[in-house]
Amino acid sequence: MILKYFYKVYFYLNRIYRISCRFKKHEEFVWEDLKKLHKDAKWHCGIYELNKTIETTFEISENIGAVFFYMVEESCFHCRVKVLEHFSVESTSELFILASHFNNILSNGVVKIDVYNNYVEYHLKRELLIPLLYNSEIYNQILRHLNTSKDVYAAFRRLVEEGEAPAVIIADLLRKKESNDEDSKQGKT
Repeated sequence: MILKYFYKVYFYLNRIYRISCRFKKHEEFVWEDLKKLHKDAKWHCGIYELNKTIETTFEISENIGAVFFYMVEESCFHCRVKVLEHFSVESTSELFILASHFNNILSNGVVKIDVYNNYVEYHLKRELLIPLLYNSEIYNQILRHLNTSKDVYAAFRRLVEEGEAPAVIIADLLRKKESNDEDSKQGKT
């Protein structure tokens, strides 16, 4: 019982200490937590100290891996992944339409199209305060980013490989989400 209270006091004091430090130190704390998470999880990754970046490979679709980038910079925790490595110039307008649809429905993150280097990425960033105070939020953000990346990847693949219209792709995605929400509600009752 006393040990339980000791841990509560320790975590409370630790949070107070973290938040009372200067902003540059906040980045260091979150960077250390991010590295520790990757090492503890034994994820296949590369850690780059100089620019505070971690490259991790996760499966974005069945038997297809993608390199995910995690960074701590500008007082934010960033998650990035290229969901489409290359596209033809002819499909640019359709890609922008699909990206716009995604950006209208996404509550977190943004789909960006780099027309100069011909790739599409999904980028999620969050100010450091929450990950600073609750290091479990780093894992939660990585998980949210990964799950959304899979949907974004599948949608852009459908557009490029099958020539499906952006509105149809988004409508199907919204129906799937609504169906999953209904299934989860029925499972809870």
